[in-house]
Formats: sequence, structure tokens, C-alpha cells
Amino acid sequence: MISKLTWYARRLMAMSPAEVLHRVGEVRAKARGRALQGWDRYALADGPLPVFPVDIPDSGLPDSLRQAADAAFVQTNTSSWTFLGVTWPGSDSGDDVWHLDPSTGRHWQSDAYCFDIPYRHADGFGDIKHVWEVNRLQHLVPIAALARCEGREDARELCLRQIESWLRANPPFEGVNWCSGIELSLRVVSLVLVISLLGPETIPKALASRLRAALHAHGVWLNRYPSRFSSANNHLIAEAVGLFVLGSLLADAPEASRWAAYGRAVLIEEVEKQIHADGVGAEQSPTYTAFTVEMYLLALRLARYQGDPFPEHVSARLAACARHLRWITDEGGAQPRIGDDDEGRVIISSPGEDAAYVSSVLGRLAAAVNAPDCAPPAAAFQDAEGKRRMHMRDLVLGAPLVGSVSPAGTAVFDEGGYTVFRRDMSGRHVIAVLDHGPLGYLSIAAHGHADALALWLHVDDVPVLVDAGTYLYHAGGAWRDRFRGTASHNTLALDEADQSRIAGPFNWSRKARAWRVADPSPTDDVQTVIACHNGYERSHGVLHRRTVSIEPECLRVIDGLEGSVTCPGSDATLRFLVNPDLAVTQMPSGSVQILRGAEVLLEVEASAAISLEAAPISRRFGEREETTAIVMTLAADSLETVPHETCLRVPGVPGQGDEEAAVP
Repeated sequence: MISKLTWYARRLMAMSPAEVLHRVGEVRAKARGRALQGWDRYALADGPLPVFPVDIPDSGLPDSLRQAADAAFVQTNTSSWTFLGVTWPGSDSGDDVWHLDPSTGRHWQSDAYCFDIPYRHADGFGDIKHVWEVNRLQHLVPIAALARCEGREDARELCLRQIESWLRANPPFEGVNWCSGIELSLRVVSLVLVISLLGPETIPKALASRLRAALHAHGVWLNRYPSRFSSANNHLIAEAVGLFVLGSLLADAPEASRWAAYGRAVLIEEVEKQIHADGVGAEQSPTYTAFTVEMYLLALRLARYQGDPFPEHVSARLAACARHLRWITDEGGAQPRIGDDDEGRVIISSPGEDAAYVSSVLGRLAAAVNAPDCAPPAAAFQDAEGKRRMHMRDLVLGAPLVGSVSPAGTAVFDEGGYTVFRRDMSGRHVIAVLDHGPLGYLSIAAHGHADALALWLHVDDVPVLVDAGTYLYHAGGAWRDRFRGTASHNTLALDEADQSRIAGPFNWSRKARAWRVADPSPTDDVQTVIACHNGYERSHGVLHRRTVSIEPECLRVIDGLEGSVTCPGSDATLRFLVNPDLAVTQMPSGSVQILRGAEVLLEVEASAAISLEAAPISRRFGEREETTAIVMTLAADSLETVPHETCLRVPGVPGQGDEEAAVP
């Protein structure tokens, strides 16, 4: 685990002089914030509770949503939530549950000043995200819907008990649950939605007063400690949404109008910073892009409800985002997993996995910006029996658009740095994505991975060549570095070194720069893109150059090095990680087949010897397993003159004229 002193030193190195001055002022403001502890200063005169516009079904909840809400009720009633790969103990631990670290059974500090708690560097605890996930109170939203739409008095009482317990256990500015602005903002959204679904008239007067005080305290915190400079990523968006919601709906708070104006201004300005002009999310992660978009959709709905919509350029940039997300979405509703994914959501239907999250947000985005051609496939919203699966987002953000015609051909997203190929190959639907973009957003590129020139491949809506995932954040230690590193991605590594230098769990001290060298060729039969990155120029004296050609029956990947390798004896290692749901078999010829059952989805042939090795993969935050990596290792200097060729052949569908497409 990186030491606290080292972390601060590396973090300072990523800051501009202006940011250093800001951080000094922030430290002083946090020191003065000790006077902000306790409830007394946040009491407001009697007034209305904030209400967000939600759609209440006339005939109760649809079966799928009711079942999800029931699951949330059962888990909450026994404090046995399952979030981020961890299940809470399952006993009612009263107010202590809000500070329980489910990984270790220990409790984080609850009575210390929030900024005195070293949550990034605390020994003997699991990842703080597990604690924060429950304290977002998102699990109460579906329970409130159950109370309102199904007339469940036990659900209403559970919501009220949970809120009362949280308020008792978490006085303003005390304990670990007041450390992070994004957590406060997501909790604001949850509390406002619970109030709106239950109906403010059903909340006892004494609790209503405490809720108003709590929301006021959240606003004071968010207004006082905004994320700026290198921290101004999705956290800034979340904080702006929290202040916009509070300022708009808790209108009698002393600074409400200023909160609303600030939140609105930030959202209007940041959309063109955090989403590139070509629609790619600047954090280089589809799930973080969806998370940011979900927050924008909440703000857009509130602004329109109030009769003051955001300017047109906001919708235009979000429409560009919808186009990019649709291009990388297969017909099963899945996208390549690129960069970090911590399963962050703004609205949930029940604790645990949110199937097809990016597509869920994309469908509502397509509706909000009137982009029906970007609507995701219907399969993303269907259960195993093909029935429509409803989500809590339907009530809050509106129903999604679904079922657009799939894009086809080649799309280049140069600013975000991806080329996407979509075509039929040997009678199968193939999506290939090549990364030639920036490492991540802002100076620390917090959620990017060292994956320049990586390739992702889906065949017939099955992810075949995949990303290793995320696993853990603060508690990840060496595993955090491993999952972000180059060797965990479908690209080339020299001497197993990372293209970009890791300098902490959310920081990089040196960033590889990637770029596209040539446009995809215009011919129909073969389309080619060429890209380079300079991540090994300083350490090895060379550029990595990758050419990807999409041919009628295969993807041809050619890797070479430009320059002269300055480290004698260096190895170049190419890896392709395989979806762990698929089988991998090496043939007598040395080629490799990737199979779904007995059906071959991909054949891998190479100009160098192929070996197979076990590699870690994380399909969900907090969970780790093994998959198979297809590996080719050769002398680095040989790639200066003779590039390495990998043929990723897509065989025909069994029974359609290709007798060799299945294993005999």
C-alpha cells in the first residue's frame, strides 16, 4: 500500500501552481470547518420538504420492478445488503451499520471530525467504497416506491426508520460519511426521491424538520468544498447536481438561490469539458460516462419541470455522447469494458448488479435529447423470457427509447480516441474497438488505464476479447496497479512495463500519448486503421505502432516498433484476454480456438509462438477470478524490422456452409 507521505508527494507533482494555492486554501477552510459540526446551526423554520417530479404508476409497480423493490426491502430489513461484491453480515446492528466495514467487521470512526479521518490510508480496513455505497441511501428509493405504489405500510415505516437511524448516527461533518462531496450529493438525490415517492405529507413533522436540517447541512458542505482543478471530474458534476437539486427544491434555505445558480452554471459549462465533441466521455470509461449522463438527465428533467431548460448546446453534446455509446453497444446491449468501473449509479432498483447499465442510461438519454437513432437494442431491457424489464429510472427519468437500427461500417472518434468497426464477418456480427486516445481526464487521469492501442472484440453479441476490469480502489494496493497496468490489456508491453507510470490509486506521473496515423481505408472489403503511442519512447527508445485491418473473415493485427530499442535483451509481450465464460483450446498447429460450448467464435493465429497463461480478471467491483490470456513473446528488437502479425479469424456459423466452424 502506498504510504500517506508518498501519496501526497505524488499528488502535489500533478498540481499546477494555481491548484497548490487552492489546496492550501482548502486545507484552511477544512480546519475552520470544525465549527460546522452538530445539528443546531442547520435548523430551518417550518417549511415544505423538497419534492422532485416522479411518475407514479396508476396500477401499482410492474412485476419486474416490484420484485426488485421487494429484494431491496428484504435486504434492508435485515441489514444484509450485497453491494460491490460484498454481503453485509445480515443482522440488525442498529445505528452502527452506517459505519460498518463489511470486509473486516470493524467500524470506521463515527464521532471524529470528518476531515481528520484518513480513509485513503487506514490500515486494517477494506475499501471505503463499501461503506459509502450503503450510505448513499439509494436502496431506500425502490422501497419508497413499494410503499407508495403498492400501499405497503411496512415499506414506508422501514424507510422512515432507516432515515431516522442515519440522522442519529451521522451528525453534520462527523464521521467518515461526510468526507466526500460525491457521496453527499448522491445521498441528497436519494433523500429527495424518497420524500417525493413517499409523499411529504406522510412524513412525521419532527422527522421532516430533521430532514430539512440535514439537507441544509449537505448544501453547506457541498457549497464550501467543491471539487476543482485535478479533482473536477465526475465528482464536480455530482456536486453541481446536488446543489442544483437542493437550491431548486429547498428554496427557503438561506443560500438556496445561489446553490441553484452555481449548480446550473457548472453543469452548463462542464458538459463540453467532460464529454468530448465526438461524444466520448473524457474519463475514458463507458460506465463513468453513463454515470455522468445519468446525473445530467436528472438535472435536465428538473430544469424542464421548472420551465427553465438548459441551453441547446447541453442537449447537443449529450446527443453526441448518445451516438458514441450506441456505436459501441452490441445487439445484446453490452459495451466493451474500458477503463475503471466501480458500478456507480444515481438511481437503483435494488442493491447489487444493474444489468445493462450503460444501455439503460442510453435509452433514457435518447429519449431526453430526441435521438431515436441512438436508442439501444430492446434486448438490453428484456428478461430471460423476453419480457420488458422496468427500472426505477422509468419513474424518475422517464421511459427509455429502444430498438434503433444498428449502426454499420466504421466510425472514428478522434478526440476521444477510438475507432469502432461494425460489420458482418463470415455471417456473424462483429464489433471491434481500437483505443488510440488519451489516458484519461485532467492531470491525474484518475479512471484511465494504461491501455493505449488495446483492442476489444465482440462476436455475435458475445464479448470475446475483454478488459481485465477494476477490482478495488483504495484497498486494492498492488492489485489496483495490476488491473490498471498494460499487461492486463489487449496490447503490447515491453519488459512487462506499463506504458504510463502509476503514481497512486488515482494518479499517473507520466502519460503515454496515442494518436491515429491514418484514416480507415475506404474500400468495402478491407478497412484499416493505424495508430501509435509513445509510452515506451523514454524507457526503450521506440514507439509502438499497431495496424488493425478488418477483412471479410478476420481481423489482422500487426504490431511493430518504430525506432531503435535502447534496452538490449528486451522482450515484447502481446496479450489478448479472453472472456472467462468462454473456453480456450490450443490446436496441434499452435493456433488457438475460443469457444462458446462446442461453437468456435474466434480462431487466433500468429507469426510467433502462442502460449496460454492464467490472468486475473474482475467482472464486478470487489470480485476477482482467473481467465485465460493468449500470449506471444518475442525479442523486442525484432519488431523494428519485422512486425508481428496476429490473425483473429471469425469462422462461419455451424450449419451455414462452414463445416469446420465447430470442433469435431
